[in-house]
Amino acid sequence: MAVLQVENIQKNFGKVEVLKGIDFAVEKGEVLSIIGSSGSGKTTLLRCLNFLETPQEGRITVNGETLFDAADSHTLSDAAIRLNRLHFGLVFQQFNLFPQYTVKRNITLAEGLLAKERIKKEGSYNGYTDYREALAAIDQKAERLLAEVGLSDKQDSFPCQLSGGQQQRVAIARALSMEPDVLCFDEPTSALDPELTGEVLRVIRELKAAGRTMIIVTHEIEFARDVSDTVMFMDGGVVAEIGSPEQVIGNPQNSRTREFLARFNER
Repeated sequence: MAVLQVENIQKNFGKVEVLKGIDFAVEKGEVLSIIGSSGSGKTTLLRCLNFLETPQEGRITVNGETLFDAADSHTLSDAAIRLNRLHFGLVFQQFNLFPQYTVKRNITLAEGLLAKERIKKEGSYNGYTDYREALAAIDQKAERLLAEVGLSDKQDSFPCQLSGGQQQRVAIARALSMEPDVLCFDEPTSALDPELTGEVLRVIRELKAAGRTMIIVTHEIEFARDVSDTVMFMDGGVVAEIGSPEQVIGNPQNSRTREFLARFNER
């Protein structure tokens, strides 16, 4: 069974059709890279998956559970949206770290709030009935995640004291802290200079080796070829081509895919 099943996702902004019926599935441990020109709908698709936008049509299923179905007339409550977002971790282009908090606090903040809410309403969180014990476990997890992304020595630093690459690695650790089913990246290196891009791509490669399920919107074509199990080329709000990296990047069948890659190769 696919971890994620996306069916006929359509999204309009007013009269502008941005997504025109997107279908794909992602298996556990699979890395799907999404490529395409600016304006093709890549970021909007990620925002729909993370419930930052609501599609007009379509269905989103995770591990066999339908999280969203436009055919259901019931509007998702804020609480339901918050629960649905726990299935996805999103790493933004611009890091989106809280400047007033330390690195460690940036990572623990969301889960700490969730633990407080669950203990208050349900009596426990991940087996902990005492909030202080839950926070101690969350702190330990943050330290482990910082070690995974090579930033153990930066846990007490503030975002302004870090390079762009380090900030993005903190953002990755923060997304992982909620233990999502699918980790999503929206152009994770677009705000970085070439010298810092490599350190972020290295962390993503390590996540792949660890079996993480990921969706990566990227302009790094060679990286997509190297790290992906599946590559999806979007054009004008549709999936123009999808397949293995060898198929889509190495031997594209769609004329728009060929044109896009030819422009990339000319750079």
